Amino acid sequence: MADMTLSELADRIGGVLTGEGAKRIRGAAALDDAGPEEISFLANQRYTPQMAATRAAAVIVAEDYDGPGPALIRCADAYLAYREAMVALYGFHEAPFTGIDADARIDPSAKLAPDVAVGPFVTICQNVEIGAGTVVYPGVFIGPDSRIGAGGILYPNVTLYDGSILGRRVTVHASSSIGQDGFGYATHPGADGVVRHDKIPPTGWVELEDDVEIGACCAIERAAMGPTVIGAGTKFADLVAIGHGTKLGQHCLMVSQSGIAGSTIVGKYCVFGGQSGVVGHIRISDGVRVGAQAGVTGDVEAGAELLGSPAIPRAEAGKSYTLIARLPNLRATVKTLTQHVRQLEQRIAELEERT
Repeated sequence: MADMTLSELADRIGGVLTGEGAKRIRGAAALDDAGPEEISFLANQRYTPQMAATRAAAVIVAEDYDGPGPALIRCADAYLAYREAMVALYGFHEAPFTGIDADARIDPSAKLAPDVAVGPFVTICQNVEIGAGTVVYPGVFIGPDSRIGAGGILYPNVTLYDGSILGRRVTVHASSSIGQDGFGYATHPGADGVVRHDKIPPTGWVELEDDVEIGACCAIERAAMGPTVIGAGTKFADLVAIGHGTKLGQHCLMVSQSGIAGSTIVGKYCVFGGQSGVVGHIRISDGVRVGAQAGVTGDVEAGAELLGSPAIPRAEAGKSYTLIARLPNLRATVKTLTQHVRQLEQRIAELEERT
């Protein structure tokens, strides 16, 4: 962890400091936890009330912030500046080992750059290529004919099936599976009349483009034919599932427990909230945002924001959710009106009998 003055940090993250520049800081923490040698940040206005009581040495804020607080570092993008401050103070996680462990099993035909680090109990199969600076943690399996670009990280127990292609600076977190068989079966009645699901052998592979990061316990299926593709810069949280033959565009975000079925085409800069799901064989255009637990069942135009299951435009969903909250009162009202109608019908019938 680095030790620097507030002035040095402000210069490093491109901010303007108002406060004691010579004060030294040694870490970062949340507003309500930060101490006098730590910085904090304010990127969400809901936490503004904490500014008056924070003990932080300084707080990274937006350029137009106008409120209480200790020393301030004003930045055009407070959250991005906070990211830069974390890099400056802590850097990134470094592997606890170097070189190639004696307990790793590496096929003689594999080609590893000289500075690749391989932990114990790793299996690297035939014709694998691994680029410079890549770190392979214990228990990883890399199948035949796979290629990994420079600067990658494969955390413990990652599995790359045969033919997987990873670009530069790709990170795959623990226990994720890349390239397992897709969910492809031909359903038909067998000779005995019993319905069978016969497996269709996949011939495709998975490609993770440059700067992709895959969370823990994710699963990305190989395509039946050709590639399943995760576009450059796309990031996954944990427990994400991608079906065979899907092509996910650049710089998308997949939140935990979201999933996309097979043969779906997704554009750039799309966001899928937690537990959201997408059916197969549809097209989702650029910049689409899918809310948590939403279920997408058809093609989506660029820039759409969807909520609900089945997913509908956000504005319509807001009206629907408002009605849901009023349903108990609406039910009671309908019940009362129904009673009144019955009473009126009875009175009308009585009047008709008298006449």
